[in-house]
Amino acid sequence: MDNKALLHKHGLRITDTRLAVLSLLQNSSKALSQSDVERSLPQQADRVTLFRVLQAFEDAGLAHKVMDAHGVARYASCAPTCSTEQHQDSHAHFHCTQCGDVYCLEDVELPKVKVPKGFKQQESHLEVEGRCAACA
Repeated sequence: MDNKALLHKHGLRITDTRLAVLSLLQNSSKALSQSDVERSLPQQADRVTLFRVLQAFEDAGLAHKVMDAHGVARYASCAPTCSTEQHQDSHAHFHCTQCGDVYCLEDVELPKVKVPKGFKQQESHLEVEGRCAACA
């Protein structure tokens, strides 16, 4: 499915900025901060627009947000099974302590956690820290 059809399927307007950001996220090997996206776009987009695009992608199930160790939000493409109702990105993330990059470890599933009676789990996060291949 091409990106125009993907945006349409997820109920989002098709704009040049959305198409560029979606392509950037899909082709990145790591999760990107808003600043990373801003620097990497071929055309200029203001910060408010980029924030709204990334938020819309997260809300629509096209991207998931990962908070790095410094509290910076980073975004990566979602699994094709994600939707507005449910994200299916139950995997760990690797944070490089040297360069700061964050990578999705899609083959590492999160462990099942049994929460106490009366509690309702909404999300789980697992972050592994160390040095990435480029820094090791």
